[in-house]
Amino acid sequence: MKTKEYTNLETKPTFSKNIIILLLSIALLGTIGYILYEKKRHDRELGSGADTIDDLERSREVLKQELRIARAEYDTAKVAIVNKDADMQEKDRQIFEKQKQIQNILNNEEISKEDIRKAKRLIASLKTELGEYRKQIEVLTQQNKRLQSKNEELTNQNELVVEKNKAIEEDLSTVTKEKEAQRANVNSTLAISNYTLTGLRVKSSGKEIETEKASRINKLRVTFEVDPNQNAVQENKELFIAIYKPDGELGRFEGANSGNIPLRSGKTVDYSDRVVFKFDPKNGNKINFDWKDYNFPKGEYKIDIYQNGFKIAQNKISLK
Repeated sequence: MKTKEYTNLETKPTFSKNIIILLLSIALLGTIGYILYEKKRHDRELGSGADTIDDLERSREVLKQELRIARAEYDTAKVAIVNKDADMQEKDRQIFEKQKQIQNILNNEEISKEDIRKAKRLIASLKTELGEYRKQIEVLTQQNKRLQSKNEELTNQNELVVEKNKAIEEDLSTVTKEKEAQRANVNSTLAISNYTLTGLRVKSSGKEIETEKASRINKLRVTFEVDPNQNAVQENKELFIAIYKPDGELGRFEGANSGNIPLRSGKTVDYSDRVVFKFDPKNGNKINFDWKDYNFPKGEYKIDIYQNGFKIAQNKISLK
């Protein structure tokens, strides 16, 4: 009996010890498990943070590239238009400010998700504005083309007008010169004064006797003075003489240089003879010549003098 009791006492402490060891083992395993769990969780959090940073950097680079593209499109678009109105200039300012704002966000070293979202919104807005900007430029470009075409048309019309005006001016100048030349020519026309017709009978002795009896005269003497004219040139002048008999027939006589001349009126007249002399513009000239004929019938004789296309004198004499 004593031996049995001794055996039970010896086994009891050993059992408690085992229980304690078991509990400690469980606690240790729990601690190890917790440590491993925390480590994994921490590693996951670290991994998630790294992924987030990588995503932000990638987003930053993507947005920077989009901004560069948008900026290049803007630079290309604004070169297409030269003359900008106030509205286009205001849009230029707004686009520039928005680009600057986006660039400042993307240059932030500690960029956040909110910064990325804001930059995305601004870039989307910038793209919309650039689209509208390009449309306005297309409209202005078309307007400029139409204006340029209109300007070219107006330029061509102006050139035609200038050419016409030049031709008109040249014609006017020509007409003016012609008129001046004509005026000078008209002003240089000679004038006759002291114009007389005298019937003469020449005796065998050569003595000349004035008479109005047709049966007795054998020549008519024409006498006149050519008045001074400072507008005329000192040169040989021609006077054309037309002598008409009482029956209206033009007198033609031996040795005369007859012919016809055009007048300023457009008509043409025949003349009996011409007188050539050197004109003196300052003092004038005295002219006389004789018309000889074998027969002077009774009646009225008329003598016209022409010079420079004008009739400058007319006179008559009646023979009984």
